Amino acid sequence: KIYNHNSAALKNVKLRIQPKEFAAIVGSSGAGKTTLLKLLIREEDPTEGNIFLDGIEVTAIDRRYLHNIRRRIGTVFQDYKLLPGKTAQENIAFAMEAAGRQDAEIEEDVPQVLELVGLQDKTNNFPHQLSGGEKQRVAIARALINRPDVILADEPAANLDVRHQRELGE
Repeated sequence: KIYNHNSAALKNVKLRIQPKEFAAIVGSSGAGKTTLLKLLIREEDPTEGNIFLDGIEVTAIDRRYLHNIRRRIGTVFQDYKLLPGKTAQENIAFAMEAAGRQDAEIEEDVPQVLELVGLQDKTNNFPHQLSGGEKQRVAIARALINRPDVILADEPAANLDVRHQRELGE
């Protein structure tokens, strides 16, 4: 990925992650980790090269059909990307609604994932009423809720306290 015709964010990257494999991309600030994540979900297009998910060339998919691939990927963004006018529960439910899930399934699954990340008592809180770590846990819950094939996370534990890092497997 090259920006402004001469600023290479990433070059000569070859990455293959096998099913059920856990991989961490580490590097200093500005090394291109966030750019790589944006390329993998096709928020940005590579300047050259291809991206595949399960043998499907993501870079060849018409943008109108990207939602079919993105539904298979749970993403935890560094800046959370929570909807400010929705509660924690509604932010998570929205991901299920967008995937076409039924109301009964949403009503059953959302409380379970909120409990999983230790936020069952913050169900009706809006993002501005949550700490940074709580927002991060809502974002993690949202990434998990549709049981994606792949979870991509951009510094998912950056805002979590030590106790929650351990509980969530960091």
